[in-house]
Amino acid sequence: MKIEFKNSARNTRGGFAQDTQMFINDQLEQTATCHYINRAWESYAFQSVMKEAVYLRIEEEREILANEWKATNNKKRISKDVKESLTNELIEALKNHRL
Repeated sequence: MKIEFKNSARNTRGGFAQDTQMFINDQLEQTATCHYINRAWESYAFQSVMKEAVYLRIEEEREILANEWKATNNKKRISKDVKESLTNELIEALKNHRL
């Protein structure tokens, strides 16, 4: 699996913003924006906005798994234990590059 980020920065009325596009296997999968007033305290350029894109993508996948589980099991709600199990499955899939 190939993950690539394309980053940009822009001035805003009250500071600046950083934008990113996250591509997985050359396909746009997620976008994110972080707004700043003064300065970005990051270990490397665009760190926060790239982390936000990854976080949003994981949350999106987690929601998809939960909805699939609910549809398969004809349930409206999902228990904490099942949600944790689905999250663990998602983490394993990410580790094994199956997404």
